[in-house]
Amino acid sequence: MIKEATQIAIKLLNQRGFITHAPQADIDNAVRDAVKIFSGVDVNTLTKSIEEKFYIWQDDFTSIDRKKTPWLLDKKAGITWSFWNRYEEYLREEKNIPANVIGQVHKLTDATLDKLFDPTKNRPMDKRGLVVGQVQSGKTSNYTGLICKAADAGFKFIIVLAGIHNNLRSQTQLRLDEGFLGFDTQHQRAFNQNNLWIGVGQINQGIVAHSLTSSQEKGDFTAGAANSLGLNFNTNEPIVVVVKKNTKVLERLLQWLNAQSIELEDGTKVIRNKSLLLIDDEADNASINTNRDNDPSTRINGLIRNILRLFERSGYVGYTATPFANIFIPITEDDLFPRDFIINLPAPSNYIGPDKVFGFRPVEDDEVSNSVLPVVNRISDYFSFLPDRHKKSDLPDWRSKEDVPEDIIEDFYNRVPDSLVEAIKSFIITCSIRRLRGQAMAHNSMLVHISRFQNWQKLIARITEKVFDFYRKGIEMNIPSVIEELRATFEIDNAEQKSFKTRSEQILSTELSSVDPFIQVHAWEDVLEHLHEAATKIVVREINGGSADTLNYFDHPNGLSVIAIGGDKLSRGLTLEGLSVSYYLRASRMYDTLMQMGRWFGYRPGYVDLCRLYTSRELNEWFCHITLASEELRNEFDYMSDVAGSTPEKFALKVRTHPGVLQISASNKIRRAVTVDISWAGRLVESYEFQKDPDVINSNLKAAEAFIGLLPSNPITKGSNSLWYDVDAQKIKSLLQKFKLSENLKAADPVNLLRFIDAQLSNGELTNWRVALMSKNKADKMHTINKEGFRLDVGLYSRKQDDRINSVDTYYIMRSHIISPNHEFIDLSETEKALAMERTIQFWREKGRKGEPTYISGEIVRNEFRDPRNPLLLLYFLDPKEAGLAPDSDPIVGYAISFPGSRFNAYVNYAIHEQLLPLFNIDDNFEEMQYDED
Repeated sequence: MIKEATQIAIKLLNQRGFITHAPQADIDNAVRDAVKIFSGVDVNTLTKSIEEKFYIWQDDFTSIDRKKTPWLLDKKAGITWSFWNRYEEYLREEKNIPANVIGQVHKLTDATLDKLFDPTKNRPMDKRGLVVGQVQSGKTSNYTGLICKAADAGFKFIIVLAGIHNNLRSQTQLRLDEGFLGFDTQHQRAFNQNNLWIGVGQINQGIVAHSLTSSQEKGDFTAGAANSLGLNFNTNEPIVVVVKKNTKVLERLLQWLNAQSIELEDGTKVIRNKSLLLIDDEADNASINTNRDNDPSTRINGLIRNILRLFERSGYVGYTATPFANIFIPITEDDLFPRDFIINLPAPSNYIGPDKVFGFRPVEDDEVSNSVLPVVNRISDYFSFLPDRHKKSDLPDWRSKEDVPEDIIEDFYNRVPDSLVEAIKSFIITCSIRRLRGQAMAHNSMLVHISRFQNWQKLIARITEKVFDFYRKGIEMNIPSVIEELRATFEIDNAEQKSFKTRSEQILSTELSSVDPFIQVHAWEDVLEHLHEAATKIVVREINGGSADTLNYFDHPNGLSVIAIGGDKLSRGLTLEGLSVSYYLRASRMYDTLMQMGRWFGYRPGYVDLCRLYTSRELNEWFCHITLASEELRNEFDYMSDVAGSTPEKFALKVRTHPGVLQISASNKIRRAVTVDISWAGRLVESYEFQKDPDVINSNLKAAEAFIGLLPSNPITKGSNSLWYDVDAQKIKSLLQKFKLSENLKAADPVNLLRFIDAQLSNGELTNWRVALMSKNKADKMHTINKEGFRLDVGLYSRKQDDRINSVDTYYIMRSHIISPNHEFIDLSETEKALAMERTIQFWREKGRKGEPTYISGEIVRNEFRDPRNPLLLLYFLDPKEAGLAPDSDPIVGYAISFPGSRFNAYVNYAIHEQLLPLFNIDDNFEEMQYDED
């Protein structure tokens, strides 16, 4: 009822002229009018529901384009936007999407269509582009909008590549049935339920499009099914086909399309009477050519390219949240590199993404964060139940979970980790609270993803069923001990996790409360009333290729509550509706794979405070690092989108040189050697990988001491640190010429930095340096530098090494940072820092972000406050014991350089050889450092 009342109230506000914002008085009036119709609706709940729709915002997207020929503006008035208008109404009226967000979808789809081409022009044309969103942020809604507009504009054949598994393809087809076609492509189900028209079809049945595939689990493309429809390929009505990225399926589709083509005099086959729009969902997965330069393309990649080539007019738009592999596609005219445009799409303000789940560093158990939700529970009690290095061969291959012997089930049940039991109890409580909050018919999902092996998943499913059945029966029989356990989970904190009450209170006490206006703290007596009904609806399902279980939410209009146990089929693209509790221990070596496994990202209206993620401390730290890497990549994109003349090719080259970026995808996706042009203007450069060779360490130490010996004997003291101003660039060059780093650290390589410095010196920049010798206050170990006339005692910093990346020869600092927060601003006056903080806050607000930033923006300081003549060099002496060296070894010397923005566009270039790429294909295990704030 609340949904219907919200729709009525928003319609009333729209009629009064309020589309994206409404004064509180008008909202109150609309609520009063709606309550007259729906008398049983709670006024406060309805008011919050309307406010949520009006006050969710989404920043503008940014883009990088090759030379383009705009066409849409001239033709827009002459196009009948039937499909789009129907879809827009569906988003507004049925899906209750906020007007601000619909407005951004409208702008994005217009821009994307304009970056393609006029499909009605009879001339050869092909365009390649990429839209980068966030994991589970609504990319399907965006490309459905593009499909609607493309069909209106004249694209008559539309292919959607939807993942590599049947369940994701089926889910994508169903979304297009609802958002584009308007009818249920599972015709037998539609007939049985007397429900042919769904989604947009309930708004208007007079807009016709055809589908060659259905939303059945095995409704993928076959020529027989397509021909049996009796559809004339030459119809003027749009045709859509939703297919897996599967060799056999794509071969069938290509063969069928060949039959629709005409043959030219030279024997080439071509389709001229239709313009093709090909949407590649999860474009970084399976579509990439992972073979070497001189090898044929991978089969799927080649088939996609052949389908595009068959059409005289084709547009390819990839969608992904992890674009790293796409950026490393070879830049050739015939490949899928997004040579024409890349669009960076921000998520709406109510999106629960990596920054809100993990942040850029792990949040400790006793810490209340203003920016990170109290979602993560770090666990370590599972090793005897499921070893990290478990193998498929550890267990027999059972045909189904029912075949798992009782003695094995009993053995594992006796050592089931308490954390898994707590997760299951938390899910039962979450389902109960959602019923209490009026979400009784909502879907609820719990994810258990801890092994990629199906035989282990079968065993885990049986164990999970047994644990859940214990609590379900205890609730049904009202067993006091079971009820007391659940009550304790709800309202008593313990060493392992905070209670539901505490976490809701924590969120309400911070700025995060604005993420979800429906957060509230409940009494146990109220939750208890819903416990039985919630538990009886929960089912346990094993979701993998060897199981008959499916996740078909559509067939449960009154809500499906499911504990889903699986692996790869649950790890990419698939939306788990109402996901609240995740038990996740599945590690991956690759940033993109790991981030895509995060099904817990997305939208959680009305239950943000109920969400839980149980995972290891190690994985928590990995996700923090990936969150930072992704944020840096997006910032790099936004930076380049503002630079005149930037193109997708230039962005690709720039990203290839970014520290750490080459670690984020499999090496066979990025094995092409490249010549790189790069500028360090406006960038922070850090050394974080060092050789352990004692001779190299001693040589760097002597070089640093000699450099300090050349500096004046009256440095400014900042805390325990020493600071010099107006140091001649030649002295800096002398230091860098003597310094040796790891071969892998190209971005901070002294040789490349020297070339850049020389280029900028010729422009009159980087002339007068500032140098800070950083000394840890109250350090465990000191190093003395004797200069003529005075002595410097330097406190050694502790920077933990990453044991998974380090070797006997290499010391790699965790999370790739040598500096601590605020060190980069040591040379600024208090007035300058205050102004920089004000500018940071202003920038924060311009971006529409809630709250205020914690730290000054380094990018703002480098580009707006640091004079182009005055870079900052920070020198660090590191404790050798952290590198696994003898305590009496020489300190390891590292540096960071804060380069100011430039008035010139000076670049230097260097080559990354193919043979170096395996060095970057490393385990992405990074631990958050405890930075020293002195």
